[in-house]
Amino acid sequence: MKLTAFSRKLGWSRAPAGAFSIRRRLLGLSLLAVLGGYALLIGATALLANQERRSQHQATAASVRQLLLARRPVPQGLDAISDTLAQLISPNFLSWVETDQGVPYGAAPQIRLFSIPTGVSLAQLPRLGGGPDQVAVVRVGQLTFLTSSQQIQLGSSSVRVRFLEDITQKLAQQRLLLTVLMVAAGLATLFTGLLLRPVLVRGLAPLRDLGLRMQAISSDTLDSQRVLVAAQPRELAPIALAFNDLLDRLSASWERQRSFANGVSHELRTPISLIRNYASSLRRRSQDLSDQQAEQLALIEAEAGRMGKLVADLLALTRIDANRTLMPFEPFDVAESIERVAERLRSRCFGRLRICPGATQSARTFALGDADRFEQCLVNLIENAQKYDPGAGPIQLRLDASLDRVVVHVIDSGPGVPDSEKQLIFERFGRGRHTSAIPGSGVGLAVVRALMEAMGGSVSVTDGPQGGADFQLRLKGAAPLLGA
Repeated sequence: MKLTAFSRKLGWSRAPAGAFSIRRRLLGLSLLAVLGGYALLIGATALLANQERRSQHQATAASVRQLLLARRPVPQGLDAISDTLAQLISPNFLSWVETDQGVPYGAAPQIRLFSIPTGVSLAQLPRLGGGPDQVAVVRVGQLTFLTSSQQIQLGSSSVRVRFLEDITQKLAQQRLLLTVLMVAAGLATLFTGLLLRPVLVRGLAPLRDLGLRMQAISSDTLDSQRVLVAAQPRELAPIALAFNDLLDRLSASWERQRSFANGVSHELRTPISLIRNYASSLRRRSQDLSDQQAEQLALIEAEAGRMGKLVADLLALTRIDANRTLMPFEPFDVAESIERVAERLRSRCFGRLRICPGATQSARTFALGDADRFEQCLVNLIENAQKYDPGAGPIQLRLDASLDRVVVHVIDSGPGVPDSEKQLIFERFGRGRHTSAIPGSGVGLAVVRALMEAMGGSVSVTDGPQGGADFQLRLKGAAPLLGA
């Protein structure tokens, strides 16, 4: 059996269906990192553009101040200074003189020359109490301005000059630039995601290959097959080493388990047979036994028989696991095997065993396997149906055959098997939740599955056509032997 199935027997479990994918998580984190980088770039661009506008505004204000100081003769009086400032006006940069009370003086000519209609009441601009480096942002309607002021010493008089710059157009250009950058960032992220998918798939391929090699290891090759550590990438080498170490411990544990089961089965088989034979002999020969004593001897005989069958089943499982059961793979007559099993169990089934028409047709049906082991599987299924369907319902045997497949059905009319337990009942010591009142070891169906798989076939259970359970033995079809 494969290591995955073996691991389930030891209590291991597969990853749940909703477990996260490393590839998807890496892809998501990579795209988030790319988006975060572009967001940082866009934010830094906006911050730098804002700082650049302030620096240009301060540089323009400083140029106006230098022109005033370099004027010859030096303008004296507010009127002369206002006239000089009017000559220095630009389409989007306005300057005027403020009185000590912060009232604009002679600003009307400048406003008329200011090419952008601001709609700003100059007297309502915020007062700037800081130094020449203080620049404030003023928003009026759809327009945005930068404003600052400087104290200038002209000759014997000191005046405060106020500056106002319209940056509405610059902000529009900045928004357009940021929009283009965001669209470019989105397209670049999409392209990065498309490029990262094959890169991640290829990068995680060694992990997938390691998983496939692990799944290929079966319980039959625990002693010999290991993961090649040298062939693994540096990151997966510790995992491969740990897995090989786990296989070593698992192999030792599995060998101890097989040796124990094999030894116990051999040791118990003889005393159990003696107990059963002596109880049967005493029950048949003793005429002085009371009814209670005879009943007790019959119970001892029945329990000894059940224990003998359990020991035989355990021994069969250990032999199959150890590959000591060498079954000849040759064609055998399935219909003839069905007839032999039906004849052998007819009296024990009290007339409940029915062979469907066609199951023993004259045109014989051959399958590839071992007739004795197949009959053992069929007997186990019939006894299982009789045990879990204590009523008087029939137990039907049906044969379906095609060119490459032979299916033998054992159909009962009992309560059936729930969907959640249709795999569990074939596990070793696996029993249904509602069968605790029925004696059993949970080994019989496991022996059936092991024998069928050893013959290259399988066993499964479905719902019967009229209720109950339909156990199906599947084997490969074969041509009859020459002379058969």
